[in-house]
Amino acid sequence: MGEGAVATATTTAGRFRPQLSFAPLRVRGYRLLFAAELVSVFGDAFHAVALPFLVYQLGGGARELGLLVAGYGLCRLATTPLGGILSDRIGPWRVMLISDLSRVVLTAAIVAAAVAGDPSVPVVAVLVAGTGLGAGLFQPAAYAITPRLLPTEQLQAGNGLHTTATFAAGMIGPGVAGLVVAALSPAVAFGVDAVTFAVSAACLAMIGGVGRASAMPPKATSGGDGAAPAEAPIGFWRLLRESALLRTVLVVTAAANLTVGGMVRIGLPSLSNDDFAAGAGGLGGLLAAFTAGSLVGGLFSAGLAGLPRRGATAMLSGMVLGVAIALVPFAGYLGAVLALVVAGLASTVTNVLVITIVQQSTAPHLLGRVMSAIVFAALSLFPLSTIAAGLVVDVYGSTAVFLATGATLLAAFVYGLTRRELRQR
Repeated sequence: MGEGAVATATTTAGRFRPQLSFAPLRVRGYRLLFAAELVSVFGDAFHAVALPFLVYQLGGGARELGLLVAGYGLCRLATTPLGGILSDRIGPWRVMLISDLSRVVLTAAIVAAAVAGDPSVPVVAVLVAGTGLGAGLFQPAAYAITPRLLPTEQLQAGNGLHTTATFAAGMIGPGVAGLVVAALSPAVAFGVDAVTFAVSAACLAMIGGVGRASAMPPKATSGGDGAAPAEAPIGFWRLLRESALLRTVLVVTAAANLTVGGMVRIGLPSLSNDDFAAGAGGLGGLLAAFTAGSLVGGLFSAGLAGLPRRGATAMLSGMVLGVAIALVPFAGYLGAVLALVVAGLASTVTNVLVITIVQQSTAPHLLGRVMSAIVFAALSLFPLSTIAAGLVVDVYGSTAVFLATGATLLAAFVYGLTRRELRQR
């Protein structure tokens, strides 16, 4: 690197100062989207807490609950690509509204069935699976609509604030939901969930302007008099073939999520119960530590809007995540809490930076499908991850799961750092 390049880099670094910005909240459309997702995530906690108790109330056990949760997850995964396709064809606003309204009806049906009598577990399973279908539609559309509502320079701050609100609702929701289930009933908790979907739909309905537009028109090169014929707009599969950035992000996302699901759902409970002898309360503390770190990471990433080389920063942050996860089983309980706070912060910074890069690098008429592909890559390996983690814990213990997860994360993000198309963004 020459002296001029060094001077330029130094000047750029000198100009950059992390600064948290709440400017996106001054944009009415984004503010309504922010409120809709905040309320929706809060309601999701009521579903997660109430469902096990409803199943037990109906005479089911862990096997039935596992089948219901698996059915929800598979249905969510199945409609994730459809959510991206529909977002690009009819607009993400319509997809999100359809998703919320369908989940109002399905969740209200669970309430009605529980109040009217003792419904069979299969009836509840069908209704829960339906809510999973709606959830799969929602997330790609939410990622696709945000760039329509915010100027480019505010997009990263908006993503960071959204992530912060999501984790805040995720921290508060389970505790409130537990009190409602204990004091009243699972049916009442599902009723609260239905109301939150209705509130979310109402907030979405008030979004105006470009947020409510249908599909964004593709840009094509127009030919004038005597000019070459207009070039056909690029499609998703052509983009996948030609975009090294998209391919790299998909590979890194899939590899990074290969073992994380099993580590959280299988490794952490085993570590808390067997290695730390901390029981269910200790597990709650470990999960809360990761969530708290993620909340802080959302605020931190919202202040990195002017950061040069965000791709390299995202990959380095991901490597910090890998190291922190690998240290968890060796640090004792309090050390594990600290390591998980760091891991949560690093994970959120990586996610926000990568999502913003992709949003800003993708043509609007393809953004729904691109984001659904990334969400699918993140979710599709979850069942395999949990099965593999269970086998590893049984044979080698929970420490092996954390070491494998840390090594996989490091490999994924080192690979991303070596890719020029991501590193230099």
